[in-house]
Amino acid sequence: MSALDYRSWGETRDCEGCRFWSEMVAQAIGGGPIQALCINGKSPLSGKYTTKRMTCEAWQEGSLGAVDQPGGDPYATEDSDNKEGDSDEQ
Repeated sequence: MSALDYRSWGETRDCEGCRFWSEMVAQAIGGGPIQALCINGKSPLSGKYTTKRMTCEAWQEGSLGAVDQPGGDPYATEDSDNKEGDSDEQ
């Protein structure tokens, strides 16, 4: 994790570790803490800017990154590491 990485990758059970905390739509008003948009339609915080320490019952583990992460697969699971065409068998 770099100094500019505002995600805990699922290590915390708050917005910082949630798959639906979007850094693609974020703000830091007056140089304050990062606030990112909650994009989970099932969350009471949906459509609102939240700080990384906020929590809700709709939290989902974010070790794969945010669902809107550039270049990411929002439907990926940890079991999908072996992509099509890759094989350990010879």
